[in-house]
Amino acid sequence: MNQPQQYVPLMIVPLGISKHITKYLVGISHRIGSIAPGLEYDLEQTDLRLNKAEYIANAIVTCLSVFFIFASLIALLAFRVRHLDFMRSILLGAAIGFGAFVLFFVLLLRYPKIIAGKKAEQIDRHLMFALKDLLLQISAGVSLYNAIINVATSGYGIVSDEFKKVAKNVKTGMALNTALERLAVESSSEYMRRTIWQVVNTLKAGASLKGALQNIISELAVTQHSKIKNYSQELNLWSLIYMLFAVAIPTIGSTMLVILSSFAGIGVSKGTFIVFIVFCFFIQIALIGFVKTRRPAVSF
Repeated sequence: MNQPQQYVPLMIVPLGISKHITKYLVGISHRIGSIAPGLEYDLEQTDLRLNKAEYIANAIVTCLSVFFIFASLIALLAFRVRHLDFMRSILLGAAIGFGAFVLFFVLLLRYPKIIAGKKAEQIDRHLMFALKDLLLQISAGVSLYNAIINVATSGYGIVSDEFKKVAKNVKTGMALNTALERLAVESSSEYMRRTIWQVVNTLKAGASLKGALQNIISELAVTQHSKIKNYSQELNLWSLIYMLFAVAIPTIGSTMLVILSSFAGIGVSKGTFIVFIVFCFFIQIALIGFVKTRRPAVSF
């Protein structure tokens, strides 16, 4: 099982240092927790062993540190380099520091959801193979608990880690159904939740677990094929948009700039061409990154 993390990603203040300060900020964290209603649920789906108030308190400590760092640097640069008077330098540093504070605070409040989403993608990528392994062992007469232990030690990425949690909870005295229900509640993957709930309902109904797993795998395969088909159709549109920014707009845009420069009397310098090409290049990079994020996490 994964060990609780001793740091919070993106937070520059380690938990070992900030925990002595954050206990004084828990009250404030409870008051401002309403601005992030889904944060507690997102934290449950990550490996961060922090509740909502503790996470917000740590975020405040980090953002205050960011505020002082940015405010000090900007004030110093404004005073030494720009030769502003002392008070204006302080006000400028405080304004930019406050902007950095707000930006980091919003980002930190969203970060658990990002972590949970990445974790769900990893689960979806290995879930099909793990379920096929589980079905094979159940078909061979292995008990569900022993099959879960075998899958937990078989190297199926985060799916194995999730099953390790189930095995550990059962070893500490928790009923297998209860351990599976906890996994379904805490899992960030929709497919994992759906799979575990079907397994739990099958166990409670006393039906054939082998048949249930076969149906789950078939439904998951159909769903993933549908996602691939939808992605391929969507990819046609994004490929057209990419070609537009990669070929059409740079070519036609450069020609138009030359024409405007020659006949319309508009001064188009070499720097304008460079800025235009760089702009198109970054649009292409952004489109490639967006298409990559749209790619479904599937496995067969």
